[in-house]
Order: sequence, then structure tokens, then C-alpha cells
Amino acid sequence: MIGQGLVLTQKQTLKLNTQLLQSLQLMTLPVAQLNERIEAELLENPTLQAVERDGGTVSWEDYTARQLRSESRRDNYSDTSASYSDEAADSYQGWFEGTLTQDETLQDHLMWQLGCTGCEENVADCARAIISSLDGNGFFSRPLEEVLNAGQLAVKDRALELLHGFDPAGIACEDYRQSLVLQARAAGLEGSELEIFIRLVYDELDRIKSGKDEAAAKDLGIEKDELEDYLVFLRSLSPYPASAWGKAEEHYIAPDVSIRVEDGRLTVRLCTSSIPVLSLDEDYRQMADSLSKSGRKEDREGAKYLKERLQSAKELITQIDMRNTTLEKVAKVLAVKQKAFFLFGQGNLRPLTLRDVAQEIGVHEATVSRITSNKYVDTDWGVIPMKSLFTSAVKTTDGDGMLSKDTVKEMVRKIILENDSGKPLSDQKISDILAQKGISCARRTVNKYRKELDIDSSFERRN
Repeated sequence: MIGQGLVLTQKQTLKLNTQLLQSLQLMTLPVAQLNERIEAELLENPTLQAVERDGGTVSWEDYTARQLRSESRRDNYSDTSASYSDEAADSYQGWFEGTLTQDETLQDHLMWQLGCTGCEENVADCARAIISSLDGNGFFSRPLEEVLNAGQLAVKDRALELLHGFDPAGIACEDYRQSLVLQARAAGLEGSELEIFIRLVYDELDRIKSGKDEAAAKDLGIEKDELEDYLVFLRSLSPYPASAWGKAEEHYIAPDVSIRVEDGRLTVRLCTSSIPVLSLDEDYRQMADSLSKSGRKEDREGAKYLKERLQSAKELITQIDMRNTTLEKVAKVLAVKQKAFFLFGQGNLRPLTLRDVAQEIGVHEATVSRITSNKYVDTDWGVIPMKSLFTSAVKTTDGDGMLSKDTVKEMVRKIILENDSGKPLSDQKISDILAQKGISCARRTVNKYRKELDIDSSFERRN
């Protein structure tokens, strides 16, 4: 006897995770690329409409004028813990211009994130060795057993766990399969969904390439339409996530955030004047509702299409709002943590890590890394990379470790510029002078800072 009844079944779905991945991708986009993404969506999605914001673009003031205004600001604010010589002030323009013109490599990007983690030195040392061994795709160029020494191998797993949380997701892997799995985890895939995805990547890709989707779905224990969800998600990932870092593209710098002194106070604003205001086209919403009530198959299919487009437009609007909200929260924390820099300029940066900011706004460190990547801040001292506001601490002899790397670099510059002994100071002598000031900075570190400052060695300065 055949009867009717209700049956409870479980079904895999990846829609939420795909949305999350798209949201993470939007976070990394600077304002210029975000506008390109919006323009593409407007052309593709008829249910999405845009209205230009009132007002013009963000104003860019001449650097020299900013420098003149900064002189009076130093007189008005006396609570700073650091100051500059005129010679050091003369280096501002070159320093900031350098931050805008240098092409960042994958290793640069990873080393910056590593410097902002505050992890144990032995783990950091192992991570640096791994980063140096990565190829252009972000994968191991050689087995780690050939790259790491015994001490580094002891903390290899901890270093890899750290690197696997960096941006771009999926780096420091053996091959593209492991990279795809790491990207899936970063997108929020877990549990049985992750297990199926891993089996798909490692066991079924060749079968799918041959067009045997039904056999692959059967082997994975899922329906064919569920397999298509996984494949849509898979196509949204990159098998070689770091390959883009090797392609230098000409681009214009546009600030994403403005942090300036106005009426004696720091003011934080998002530079969104060039970003159109997005909304759903109500005519299409009403059309979708009307068509869905029709008895004709063609109308119902049209209603389905419009509802999918409306949902896609709604998700984009939500994701852009999330990007801007997160960016503003990070900028406000930076304004507080690096107040001395915004008031007095280069050399007044305080030690600040990704974790510090992440804890303040309640997100993961990787989110802070993504939202600050490729973003620029319009300040009274120039337009600078947002990531330059993060810097590691240099230990002082009393153990407080309250000086940033950039502050110590400026002290090295100042010592060299103000030297009147009649002969150039060696790196060891500079290290000794810093030690007298209570700063622990080894000779090799002074050598590194001096090269970063583009200052010749004592022998070359003598000649």
C-alpha cells in the first residue's frame, strides 16, 4: 500500500559560503577597483541601479603646503614623545613618494603580515625561511626539509598554521589542491561540506574534466545539482592564488580613507565620493512579483531570473556596506593608536600589530590584513599605504619594547645626519649610540635599516 507522508532529509548547500568568499574578495579592493567591480555588475545585472553621490572627488593638496602647516602644528601640540631635526623633515617627501612607487612583491606582502603578528621569534624565523622559499604561485619551490634547519623544523607546523591565515589565502602549500582546500576553509567551509570538497579536489577533478559529472556525484554521495553547487564554488577560487603578485600593473593611487587634523582634532572619513550609491530597481521587483503569479511557464521562468538577479544585487550592496563599515572601524582604531603620527608625522609611529586592531573591532587578524591591503590613507603628511601604519616593536634595554621599527630607523638617520665627529660612523658605532639611548639594536639591524634608508656605508661615505 502506497501512502503519503513527510520525510526529513539533509541537503548540502554552499550559497552562504560563496557569499562570504565574495565578501572577503571585495574587502581587498581599493576604491578604484571597487568602482570597476560595481560598473561590471551594473552592466550585467539590470535590477541594480546607481545614483552618483553629491560632491566632487577627494582634494589633493601640495606636499610643500602640508609641510608648512605641520610646522605650526608642532608648536600647538606639545604632548609628543618624539621630535625631528630639520634634516629628517627634509626626507619626508622622498619617503612617502617611495611608498607609492615601489612594486610590492609577494614576499614583501607576507613579511609585512608576519611583522604584524607579534609571534615568538623562533616561529617568525621559521616563517621567514618558508616565505623566502615560495615560488611565484605561493607554493613550496623545494621540500621544507631541504629549506629549514633542525630548530626551524621543530616549529614548522606552527609557522605553517600562521602563514595559512595570511592574505592571499592558500599560500605556503605543496600544490594547487592543498591551496584550494585552504581557500575553502578561509571562506568558511567546514564539517561534512569541507570533507566532500576535499574528496572532490583530490579524487574527482579528472573525472569531472572528462564530463563524467554523474559518476563523480555518485562517488561523492551527493546529487548532481549539489555537485554543481560545489563546482560553482570551486570556480570562484584560484588554483594559483599568489600568481597575480608577479604581474606589475600601472595604476593610479586614490585614497580610500582620510585621516586629517581639523579644528585641532583628528577626523576620519571614508573617501566614498566617487562610489555610486547602489539600490534595487523597484520596477523589476514589482515585475518579478507580478510574473510569479502568472500561470504561464515563460513568466514563471522570467520571475525566477529576476528574483535571482535581485538577490545578487542585494548581496552586492550588503557586501559593499560590510567592506566600508569594516574599513571605517579599522581607520578609527588607527587614528587612535597612531595619533602621534597623524599629528607630527614620520618617526612617531608606535608599535602596532594586526592582532591589536583585530581585537579592538572584534574580527580575525586575516580580515584586518585584507581590508588594509592595497588601501591608502590621505593624511596631512601625504597619501600613504594603510599597511605602513603597522610596525613591529624594537626592544629597549629596560624591556618595555615601546619603540616602533620606523621610529628607530629615523633615529639611525638622525644620528648619521647630525654626526660632526669628522669621520663617518660605522654601523657598530651607531648601534652603540642607540644602546646609550636605551635601545637594543644590533649592528646587522642597523646595517639593514641604513640600507632601507638608502644611506651608504661608512666606507662609501668617506669617499
